[in-house]
Amino acid sequence: MSAQSDLDRTRGLLSDVGFEFAVHVLPELVERGVREKVSLSGFLDLVLSTEREAREERRVKTSLKLSGLSAAKTLESFDFTFARGVDRRKIELLATCEFARRRENVLLLGPPGVGKTHLALGLGVKAVTNGFSVASLTADELLDQLRRDDAAGLRRMHRRRYCTAAVLVIDELGFQALDRRDAHLLFKVLSSRYERASTIITSNKSIREWPEMIAGDEMLATVILDRLLHHCHVTQIDGRSFRLREIQTKAGEA
Repeated sequence: MSAQSDLDRTRGLLSDVGFEFAVHVLPELVERGVREKVSLSGFLDLVLSTEREAREERRVKTSLKLSGLSAAKTLESFDFTFARGVDRRKIELLATCEFARRRENVLLLGPPGVGKTHLALGLGVKAVTNGFSVASLTADELLDQLRRDDAAGLRRMHRRRYCTAAVLVIDELGFQALDRRDAHLLFKVLSSRYERASTIITSNKSIREWPEMIAGDEMLATVILDRLLHHCHVTQIDGRSFRLREIQTKAGEA
């Protein structure tokens, strides 16, 4: 049999056993193996690792698309030199995703523009790359979906992604006060996730301001905070606004 026939046969076998990516680059892998004088076991490792890496790349890409995360908002692209109010060591510890493995929560607090959203989404991206399912919504988007589900009499909220995802990112909680109905809907979500999954929340409100934010109901706020803070990493972020810096930079360039 010719070398091409052998190659075609190997491709067919790889395809039969479910290889989707290594099949298409097999000639390049063979060439590399010959050039680098790779052993038989080494060549097998090369084929398997190529398939595994391609599958992982596809998994991450698909998971990011389903999650609602922005692939551009990574921790690697966060400017820690400007954000002097951020505890970098704490963020790097969270980036290991141990919090997700332990089903713990993350609360990022601080004024607008200091990078809370970027950090939350960056942690979400890290969670995806570490194999966790992630759902990312703004507080307004989540509440809108909860209202619609509640109005439709949906009895299976626990099957929604905001309940089933291993990590739920809720961004911008606190820009609008919650009425009693919205507060109860939020409580349902946090209760369903309590000690079962992780929730990352960004808020411009300090913890002492939550009763005012949550329908002015101190008791309800206490119950929500009890679920949220029991297993939680709280990070207070201060400093200058990234958005104001961008505006000033553009004004200077003009």
